[in-house]
Amino acid sequence: MKLYHAAASPYARKARITLREVEILELVEEIEVAPWTDPEGYRDITPLGKVPALEIDDGPNLFQSVVICEYLASKNSQINLYPIEGGLRWTNLRQVAAADGILDALVGVRVEKLFHESEMQSKKFIQRQELTVEKSLDLLEENALELEVPINAGQIALASSLGYIDFRFSENNWRLNRPSLTNWFETFCQRDSMKNTVPD
Repeated sequence: MKLYHAAASPYARKARITLREVEILELVEEIEVAPWTDPEGYRDITPLGKVPALEIDDGPNLFQSVVICEYLASKNSQINLYPIEGGLRWTNLRQVAAADGILDALVGVRVEKLFHESEMQSKKFIQRQELTVEKSLDLLEENALELEVPINAGQIALASSLGYIDFRFSENNWRLNRPSLTNWFETFCQRDSMKNTVPD
């Protein structure tokens, strides 16, 4: 299999962390691409033109991190990143949804600021995305005890999101008044999968 990624992409980082946590590195070749340049042939691998994308030896290519992470996790049944028990399953998937919502909002803000001059930027759009981030982080802080379980997909998604805030939005002091989330993240960052996927 081939996993296409960009080091700075938090979505791709989710997939790369998952790959390491389920211990199947030997099955996957990691290939770095610059998706915004639309490399020749890349749209044949993924019509979205984004990362991550996964080329599978004996099946159709996969795209979107939420799909790729679950597929990679399925390759090692000994490590269960997606609990199937009712309550644990929905808690896990809610964490994934909140973390991905944070990423979607932050990436939207970054694109708005990258591609529009200051006077052309939509302040209402940016404020709405920033509110999404704050409310989602508050929710995760209030329910931080739910993170005190064996590693799962929700934790990986959340760690990728918090890491992206630190990487691209360092002025956002998300740790303020969120001690439980802060402590959890600092501990999670000690995992080899996190250390080995830190963006430059």
